[in-house]
Parts: sequence; structure tokens; C-alpha cells
Amino acid sequence: MLELAEPRLKIITAISNSEQEGAVVTLLHSQGCNIIYRALNYSILLNYLAQNEINVCVLYSLSFAELKEMNNLQHKYVNHRFIEVNEKIDHLQLINQLTALQRPSLIYRPKRVNNVVSVFGTPASPGISTLTNHLARLKSAKIIAATHGNIRPETVVTVDKISAHELDQKLANLGNEITIIDAGATLSLTKTLSDRRGTAHWLNLSLTCSAKIIYVTAANINGLSYLAEFINDFKNLINPPQIIYVLNQHRIDRQGQILQKKFIDLAGPVSNLLIPFERRIDSLQVGTQHGMGFWRSNTFTRQVEKIANQL
Repeated sequence: MLELAEPRLKIITAISNSEQEGAVVTLLHSQGCNIIYRALNYSILLNYLAQNEINVCVLYSLSFAELKEMNNLQHKYVNHRFIEVNEKIDHLQLINQLTALQRPSLIYRPKRVNNVVSVFGTPASPGISTLTNHLARLKSAKIIAATHGNIRPETVVTVDKISAHELDQKLANLGNEITIIDAGATLSLTKTLSDRRGTAHWLNLSLTCSAKIIYVTAANINGLSYLAEFINDFKNLINPPQIIYVLNQHRIDRQGQILQKKFIDLAGPVSNLLIPFERRIDSLQVGTQHGMGFWRSNTFTRQVEKIANQL
């Protein structure tokens, strides 16, 4: 569901000092550069260039080979670009040189899917998976959850547990039925754009492909602190999806009223709902006959139905 511009700059590292190479690789990865090969010595580099016709940029150190050998390579492979890397790496200078060579685009072209909803939450926030289960039952939807996630509460709803790298293909083959992604916990969605880890890839795809997202926070001081950090980051997103904020396990007491006011002040005019605290939720499974009467009659269900009606 995402189209990433094909990298036009392919990089080979030819640096003999492992610490120096590690520093260069870290810098390149942070800028989204495409490192395709690591040459351990001159003969290996020579063989690779001879066997591959693609245009590359070779980052080499002075100690990697004799100066005459590197000059011969540059004259032989005029379509390749060779950049010398000093022991004291000038990060800005190296980035400027790579930018002049058309660094790979980091811009994603998002394609919203109207029938996809993602449920996010604050760290240690209760109810992300529980809310996902109940919404899926109310909307007759299926759930997509990550294999790297925590243990989910049981449900009669269909749950597809897949790895982060399978999510893109899974979304590409969706039908017309509503799909809810159990996206997991996060405080920042903008940082996932350049993060190469699987968990970040999952969050990024969940955000980019969803027509709407739900963000769940716990009704306590830490939860609201996390929420404030998330909202400040969310404002930086370009063309974000519609969002619904949910305050979970809200208590009807003086402290609860104070937290409720702070929650509404943070969420602002954006759609927001309160889900009350209910001890029996943990002991009942979604969709079982024993629990159906309870789910139909209590305030928890009525609030979840309000959320479902907005999807």
C-alpha cells in the first residue's frame, strides 16, 4: 500500500578500519542511504565491480588500497563515483557530497484504505487489544495483529497474526470488509519514517494505510503525560488520518473528574470518548454467551458502540 521511490544511489563501503566503517554506516543509515555491499579488501571490490554493471558510489579509506590502485579503478569505472573518507569523518561534508549524487528519496506516497482502522495507545496503556476485539465484533471486522506484540486477550473474532514485513502485502490483498489493526503502543509516529526496525515499520504502515486511527490512553497522570507527548508529535504529521482519542478505565470520582478535564483539554475539538473502569472486563471473553448480557447492558459497551459508529 506504500510506494517508495526506487533508490537511485547505491553505496559500497571500502573501509579497512571497522570502527571507522561503523561510524560511516551509522551515519548513512540515519539518512536512509542504500548500502548494497561491503568490500573487505581491494581484490573483492575489484571482482564485485567487474561482475555488476549497476552504477554505484564507493566510499573508501586511504588505508584500504594503494593510491595507484584506487586511481586505476576510478579511470576504469568512470560511471561510478568514488568518495574518500578520512579518519576524522566530517559528517556534514559527507552528507553534502552524497546529496549532490541524488540521495534516495525518503518520501512515502501514502494510499489510505477506507476500510482500515488502526488502534494505537500509550506505553503500558491497558485496553488496546481489548478495544480492538470489541470493535471488531461490533463491526463484523477481522483483526490484524503483530507477531512481535504482547499476548492478546482471547476473542471469537478472526485474528491474523503476521510479521511486520508481511503487513504491506496483507493490506494490498484486502477485500471490502472492515479490517482493524492492533497497532500497539507508541509515543511518536514521525520518528518511524526513518527507523528501519520491524516494529517501526509496523507502526508506519499502520498509520499510513489507515483511514482512521484510535489512540488509547490510561486514565492516570502518566497516561495523560504520554498523551500530551503524542499529540505534540502528531501535529507534525503531513496529511494525517482522522483520529479518535479514548481515555480508558476512567473512574467517576474527584480524581477522575480532574483527569477527565485534562484529557478533554489535551484532545481539544478532536473526537474523544471516555471508557469507564469495569473489573469484570478481564474475566469475560468477547463474544461468549456468558458475557453477552453484560456487554449489551453496561456503560463500557455503550461507549465502545459510540466509537464503532464513527468508523
